[in-house]
Amino acid sequence: MLSVTGNYQSLGLSTLQNTALSTRLERLSSGLRINSAADDSAGLQISNRLASEKRAYTQLNRNLNDGISYAQIAEGGLQESAAILQRMRQLAIQSQNGINSVSDRAALDKEFQQLKNALNGIAYNTEAFNRLPLVDDSDLLSANVPSISDTFTNGVNQSMTSGLRSIAYIPAGSANIQINLNDNGANDDIQVFTVDGKHLAGTPLSAGTWNSNGISNSTSIESTFFLPTNGYEPTASYDDSNLLTIGSATIDGNNISFTGDQNASGNLNETLTIASNAQPLIISVIGSGAFNVTASWTSLGNEGGPTFTLGPVDITATNQLGVGTDFIELTKTPATLADLGFDSTSLQNESDAESALERIDSALQLVSESRAFYGAKINQMASAIRNNAIGFENISRAHSQITDADFASETALLTQAQIVEQASISVRAQAKSSDEQVLGLLNDTVNQSA
Repeated sequence: MLSVTGNYQSLGLSTLQNTALSTRLERLSSGLRINSAADDSAGLQISNRLASEKRAYTQLNRNLNDGISYAQIAEGGLQESAAILQRMRQLAIQSQNGINSVSDRAALDKEFQQLKNALNGIAYNTEAFNRLPLVDDSDLLSANVPSISDTFTNGVNQSMTSGLRSIAYIPAGSANIQINLNDNGANDDIQVFTVDGKHLAGTPLSAGTWNSNGISNSTSIESTFFLPTNGYEPTASYDDSNLLTIGSATIDGNNISFTGDQNASGNLNETLTIASNAQPLIISVIGSGAFNVTASWTSLGNEGGPTFTLGPVDITATNQLGVGTDFIELTKTPATLADLGFDSTSLQNESDAESALERIDSALQLVSESRAFYGAKINQMASAIRNNAIGFENISRAHSQITDADFASETALLTQAQIVEQASISVRAQAKSSDEQVLGLLNDTVNQSA
């Protein structure tokens, strides 16, 4: 029976088909089965958790690779230190030979001292991720002592008061430091120390400049002057075995020249020159007066303590949800002159050469153990990377099964939706044709009646 009706059913069917078709197209274009919470609310929650774990594994691998880089940098520095120690050992054995003259040993010692400079330079210049793996935290100067660049303006004369305090530190790796002092008749004297208490240049403790501040021996200087607030290590002990009171010398890799205290001859000036320093140095002007001073320098080394991150490095190894995070600890392996026991070694005579040889053997063992430590840690981190790769693969597979679209199934469903859509269009066209036929018959009937 022909009739005139609205196509509400066909319109509803069309809407459903359009939704199905757009869903298939969206999944095929994105490659994902879940594109909105409506697609699979439970699956969406699970997939988000798995995606978070995937990102964690990715970041863990980056962390471990950073840790491997840190260990490789430190081990590389130690490798060069070992090569230098081998050369120093060769020189020590050569110096032990009785055929050498005094001048021969002096020549050997000159190279030996330069190698000490290089050894300390490697320790202080091996930097990784703003850390110094070959320098102990106690070797870095306290932030309580200002740098020479903070105390002085390069090349500008200024007035200061003396006393029992540190006025500045010189960062390791500086060049051509020169300090000119006029004590105005107060007999104030320049003093140069290492952070562990070694007196490199200045006046002996028997001098009046120390006595005026209540210091006359090692006990009194250790209790009243070698304080953390003055930049010294808590275990600093006084050592003046290589004290330079006048002249030039290379002491523990520090090239120093000093005019000495000249007050007895009526000269109120003192000049200290540090051509280069392989370790941080502390400068003091001891006395009880006021002085004029000019400090100049060509360049300053890295200013150490206040800028470098201290302590060991904890590398994130695993992130087990509900258990916590595990770490691989990379402790520091100090390899400075002081840490290796080379502070006062020389090859001036057979006895010194024998003593140096013993310390070199001990240092080589320490360096070898440190290199083995980093090698073991590199292997441990590489193993953690491989283990994380397995976890990442499993998590990725699970995440893929939930979120990824099945292209074969979705393509078949898309084809089905397209066929249904085409059939729907055909049905709607036929329905429209039927309506037009009914209207045409009615129109003919009306015309005949008229």
